[in-house]
Amino acid sequence: MAAVTHASRALVRAVRPGEGRAVAALWRELWEAHERWGGYAGSRDPRVYAQVASRLDDDARVRSGRVVLGRHVHLVAEIDGVACGQVEGWLDHLGAAADTPLTCEVRSLIVAPGARRSGAGRALLHGLADATRARAGAAACVLAAEVLDPNPAHSFYARVGYAPVSWSARIEALYGIRPGPTAFGVRVAGPYDALAIARLEGALAQRRREAGDARFDRPHAIDATLVEAIAAQLHDNGDGGSAPRDSTILVAADDAGGVRAAASFAVQVLEPPFLPVRRALLGRFALDVAHPPSQLLAALVSFSCRLALSRGAQFIELTDLTAPDTDLYRAAVATGARPWSRIVTRAA
Repeated sequence: MAAVTHASRALVRAVRPGEGRAVAALWRELWEAHERWGGYAGSRDPRVYAQVASRLDDDARVRSGRVVLGRHVHLVAEIDGVACGQVEGWLDHLGAAADTPLTCEVRSLIVAPGARRSGAGRALLHGLADATRARAGAAACVLAAEVLDPNPAHSFYARVGYAPVSWSARIEALYGIRPGPTAFGVRVAGPYDALAIARLEGALAQRRREAGDARFDRPHAIDATLVEAIAAQLHDNGDGGSAPRDSTILVAADDAGGVRAAASFAVQVLEPPFLPVRRALLGRFALDVAHPPSQLLAALVSFSCRLALSRGAQFIELTDLTAPDTDLYRAAVATGARPWSRIVTRAA
């Protein structure tokens, strides 16, 4: 797949050697816009972008005109021979079931100001869809983009057929810690929690399907194979105390020891051209539907804020939330979190 054309002025194709500087300039424009919207800051050091440009040129030489390299998709849009926009995609299966679609995560979509309204953005997304379908063959596939709340691109994604399926909020870790006892105790999950987590994740899978999020597996029947697989995953989850690894599963239990919620916690370091800060993510909220989410989330968020601070992360993003008019989202906001982003998807 060397080039794709659509009903626009733009030609969409693979990046060519020598275009690294132009693409790096687009990235810089995107990161600066994100920073204006309250997102994570990008570097302003020209040496960083020179290194990015060199890496992009090396990547283009390896690709030799191919849009897809491994699981990474990279496209540029050109008008009159000049690169004016770019987009990346990351191909992944987010579930184990055979009928779970291949997901292409849309990243770094940017069109230069002078080329907007030319159809370049739409053509870039069409190019991603073409590449995803080519990789998926006869299987289903879906495109998904995370859009920051203040980003004006929400209307663009709606016009080209994307719909929101998941929301996130962000909290400053220092202010998310709740003093005193809570109704639920939070700890690192162990293999002995596998059955309880399997039951809770059924509710999570159902909630995602009801929201129209097709990226993940449908609810699984709970059997010995599923429980054993979860137990194996949890075997190296942490030490069972308060010091899990950078990526781990947490559970909230009531006074009798019954597990009433599970969530994933991770810490990531942003890479250039972002400034190298650490951010924490708390998501995959699998909650016992017999309990209101407010107390469960309060306990999970408070525990995670302590973990985040101990690992040098100033903020926690609460991901995989339901729509703003739902109990789960309101429970997240009640912890002190503020709206951050949403995931929008469409079938490829």
